Amino acid sequence: MAEHPEQNQPPERVEQNGQAPDSGSSSALSRLADRLEGSILAEATKEILREALGGAGADSGAAGRQPGDRVFLESISVSGFRGIGRKACLPLNAKSGVTLVVGRNGAGKSSFAEGAEMAFTGRTARLDKQRGEVWRRHWRNLHDGAEPKIEVGLAIGGDTRPSTLTCTWPGDDVTEPQVVFKRPGQGQRPFRDVGWEQALNGYRPFLSYSDLDKVISGKPSELYDSIATILGLGELTVADEWLQAVEKALNSTAKMADAELSALGESLSALDDPRAERALAAVSRSGTPDFDELNALVAGLPDADDDCLRELRATVELTGPDLDAVGAAVDRLREAVAVLDDVRASGAEDAHQRSELLSKALDHSRRHPDEDACPVCGSGRPLDEAWAEQAAEQVAALRQEAATAQEARIELQDAMDAVRYLVTRVPAWLPAPLVDPWEEWVACRAIDDAARLAARAETAALVLADACATLREEAARELEKLDEEWRRCLTRLAAWLDRARNAHAGKPRLRQVKAARKWLKEACAELREERLRPFEGHSQRIWEELRQQSNVDLRSVRLTGAEKAAVRKLVMDVSVDGTEAAALGVMSQGELHSLALSLFLPRAAAPDSPFGFVVIDDPVQSMDPAKVHGLAKVLHELGESRQVVIFTHDTRLQRAFTNQELPVTVLEVEREARSAVTVRRATDPVDQALADARALARRPNLEPVAVTHVLPGLCRTVLERAFSEAAWLRLHRAGLTEHQAEKTVAAAVTLRDIAALGLFGDLSRTGDVYRELRKRCGPAAVNLVRRCQEGAHPSGTSMPDPLQFVREVKVVAQIVRKPEVVVQ
Repeated sequence: MAEHPEQNQPPERVEQNGQAPDSGSSSALSRLADRLEGSILAEATKEILREALGGAGADSGAAGRQPGDRVFLESISVSGFRGIGRKACLPLNAKSGVTLVVGRNGAGKSSFAEGAEMAFTGRTARLDKQRGEVWRRHWRNLHDGAEPKIEVGLAIGGDTRPSTLTCTWPGDDVTEPQVVFKRPGQGQRPFRDVGWEQALNGYRPFLSYSDLDKVISGKPSELYDSIATILGLGELTVADEWLQAVEKALNSTAKMADAELSALGESLSALDDPRAERALAAVSRSGTPDFDELNALVAGLPDADDDCLRELRATVELTGPDLDAVGAAVDRLREAVAVLDDVRASGAEDAHQRSELLSKALDHSRRHPDEDACPVCGSGRPLDEAWAEQAAEQVAALRQEAATAQEARIELQDAMDAVRYLVTRVPAWLPAPLVDPWEEWVACRAIDDAARLAARAETAALVLADACATLREEAARELEKLDEEWRRCLTRLAAWLDRARNAHAGKPRLRQVKAARKWLKEACAELREERLRPFEGHSQRIWEELRQQSNVDLRSVRLTGAEKAAVRKLVMDVSVDGTEAAALGVMSQGELHSLALSLFLPRAAAPDSPFGFVVIDDPVQSMDPAKVHGLAKVLHELGESRQVVIFTHDTRLQRAFTNQELPVTVLEVEREARSAVTVRRATDPVDQALADARALARRPNLEPVAVTHVLPGLCRTVLERAFSEAAWLRLHRAGLTEHQAEKTVAAAVTLRDIAALGLFGDLSRTGDVYRELRKRCGPAAVNLVRRCQEGAHPSGTSMPDPLQFVREVKVVAQIVRKPEVVVQ
């Protein structure tokens, strides 16, 4: 088995003409722009197309992406999901090349594949196909008790450290995962915000066995969309959608004006009014309506000069006092009055006055310390220091008691101000019935007595609010009464006039938009066919490798219809022995799967795809050996520009790589008890057999039968595998088909038969085996082979030094396993 060598990522694979297939959307826009400038379209139509194409190119998605910016897989770690219990990691080479992930059925391979697919897309092909409750309920692993979690390590161009895609489930619904993306230096964010959704739909890098069926059995429109997406014409579709929206808006305006015209004419005809006759003549004029006459009629609406209507509308808009606000302010004022009354009754007001008196006397004594008599009562008792100290203490105590009275007075003043604030001034114009109530309301601002203010404000507000409400209702009824038929009809005419004027003005633009859409549709069809040719050629080359003895030729792949057409489909023209036929009707299951791969792989290799990897699960089923041989070559070619990860339990694909000397990395997945999954790099078959023989030879105190019979048998297995590997290589180099080579190898029964195939590629030359062995490996090689054969006889063989025997077998095996290349 050959390992994929360490190497730098090669440039994008080129087509046969030496150029990479170009599906860049920016290129499509630029080419269409060049074609537009050379067209004979009117300049106004060209300008509309420039506007449409400019808007479509604002977000070109994958346009301009370089191959070095692609995403590669570093690893896939899974725990608690499907067949994997405790955390298991699948390490990968984040670069171009082919990796085979092998293992028996149920080993856990698909859990890695579906885990990566779930992390990127939020779903899997199994989920799409098996929507039953059984799968939805039992997607968690039954062992270990670990919460389901998937971590995908990513290598993205420009980053020296890997990014991480982490998928977890907050609940039991497998269809509702939480996926977060973490990139070095950019923090963590929900994966849906990364912007890969469109690329995942267009260049989905995952293919399972179920997907192979879907590629063939899917709806024709789905097949069309899957191919059309990668042709890089999405922005042209956006441009057409923009034009279609403009056309729809213009058509809608014109249709709406036409639809209203009939009813408007009936309304005008029903009026016995000369103005209605003038309006009817203007709208019914042949060709374009008389917009000047209609403008004059609409501008003559009497609203502006009708004092009665103006006063009625002003009355309807009048608003009186806000009774809720006034009620709350009055309640507050009355509460403040009651609080102040309580304070006065409690003596707090007295304390306030006494503190003020003592404070003034104390200030006087400090200003006149030499006075011998009291300045208040005139007695001979002076206001000395002792009195001053006692008075200061009394002032502090009285002021503390008087604080309550001060707060009550402040609150009373604030409450009065709040009531006055709500009293609005008399408006510039008032209906006569409201003049007196409004003046009564305004007079409240001049009342100084709190209790009177509360009572009068409450009464005045109620009276004014009731008067306003009554007048508003009367004015509204009067306006409704004055809404006569002419006014209603004229209002309707004014609304129609705006739409009709816009529709008339939009007619030239509507013609230009239709011409632009027609031109764009024809140009897109030509570009689509031009872009499809490289894809078709790639699919045909892949089919040629995969068909391997099939009589079916893939002649063409065509898209019929348009991106938004109700009937659009992918057409595959095939022929059987030169006779045209329908692909789905004449192909076997293996051929259909090969055809599906022929359609899928060019999508995965599209230059605009941001994904440098392709994950394919179980592509070998239903394929005969010849097609497996071709598949290895196809995957190898794809691996020159992409990281290709294949999951398979079929050993034929690994052997196909080895037999054709194609580089490949092989990882083995094993599942032990309680869903414990391990991954290891696959051991070379010859090396594995040598390891078994070496392990036995090193055992202390070997029983005689192990030395004489078992060890020679293990060494014979080493030589059989080495000769068999050489045989397959020789037969393939000789140009035998996979079927012929398999039949030839199966005919080799004895060790000398297999050696003849390995040394000469000819089963009939068993007599030349020993001579060739002496020539290539030395004279001791023949005796070594004979002793390996003797181990199968009852007498066995002698073996003085078992370890030395294994070393000598290794030397012979390494020489014969690689046939020399004969230079012609």
